Amino acid sequence: MGANLAMRDGADLAHALAEHAAVDDAVTAYEKILIPRSVEAAEGAAEGIDGAFAPDSAEQTLAHMTAHH
Repeated sequence: MGANLAMRDGADLAHALAEHAAVDDAVTAYEKILIPRSVEAAEGAAEGIDGAFAPDSAEQTLAHMTAHH
């Protein structure tokens, strides 16, 4: 998932740089896309880690994988 997000981030940044003359404007536009996506990915990762170390880790990990895929 990390590699996929990195490629998508690169494409989004390139797109923002092509659309905006000023680098600051491009970065601002890029961050409007990047930050919500990053928060969602981080929340999913935290949920997976919590499930992996819980007493019922097998059940939680299965529920996590099933809910997101």
